[in-house]
Amino acid sequence: MTEEPQSEIVGISDAGLVLQIDGREELALWSAISTVRAVLALVDRTSDQRIPVLIVAIMAGADERVFVIGESEPLWQPLVSTLPEVLPGTPTIEIWGAELAASGKAVLFERSGGLQ
Repeated sequence: MTEEPQSEIVGISDAGLVLQIDGREELALWSAISTVRAVLALVDRTSDQRIPVLIVAIMAGADERVFVIGESEPLWQPLVSTLPEVLPGTPTIEIWGAELAASGKAVLFERSGGLQ
């Protein structure tokens, strides 16, 4: 059985997010982010405990890739703090955190008009 290629967000720069895709490091510009959502996800299948996670959809070449960042990951706080500064209309955690607590999900950012 072969291992699935790994894709993850490994860093944040002024220009965008640093991605690790199939063993290669790539920079995804902020303009490549199509959506950011927050949801409460189960910690595991044996527990009812839920934690906040961000689901970030990014155009990488011709493909849209989806990345998940959990609250316990080191990039959580820097990413949550940076998103309102770089993605127009993205609320701060104080605003979307209340919506997340109430409904279990929140839309933080959706690029209008799609990518050009």
